[in-house]
Amino acid sequence: MSRAEELIAYFGMKPLPVEGTYFINTYISDEKTASGGPAGTAGLGLYKSDPVSASTAHVLEFDEVWHFYEGDPIALYEFHADGTARTIVLGRDIAAGQVMQHTIKAGVIQAGEVAPGGQWSLFACTMSPGFTASCFRGVTKSELHGKYLGYEEVIERMGVPDGHDTNLPGDYVNERFKS
Repeated sequence: MSRAEELIAYFGMKPLPVEGTYFINTYISDEKTASGGPAGTAGLGLYKSDPVSASTAHVLEFDEVWHFYEGDPIALYEFHADGTARTIVLGRDIAAGQVMQHTIKAGVIQAGEVAPGGQWSLFACTMSPGFTASCFRGVTKSELHGKYLGYEEVIERMGVPDGHDTNLPGDYVNERFKS
């Protein structure tokens, strides 16, 4: 069993609907927001290159903080409303410009995958207010095409296919890891 498979099995990670990341919540606050969602959440995610597990393009209503843990670097893509896009590489090689933590602001379209040449990556995401199905919306390829110069190949690979569901099921609840 590979290290990635060992982590998926140990934590009981399952692919997220719409985006496909192997994921498990490690914390869901008992405190609630005014809208009834959790005050905060934290979870572990894992990307693989074979078979592919990645975060297709999506947007969240709240800031999301990413934390790199182990494996190969992660390529995070941000697509901003002003037509700019950028790639952030999460990893341990800070001398090469990699970062171990990065915040994606609410409303910024994002996608992520194992950086080119990598096999797997373990990371965490934290949110406050916490993640709920209603704060997520997948973003289709056609919504992105022609808007982000130099990111055409990323958009083709990471955009939600046209006609595919872009919302998580209304009753979707992430499972919580029980140690």
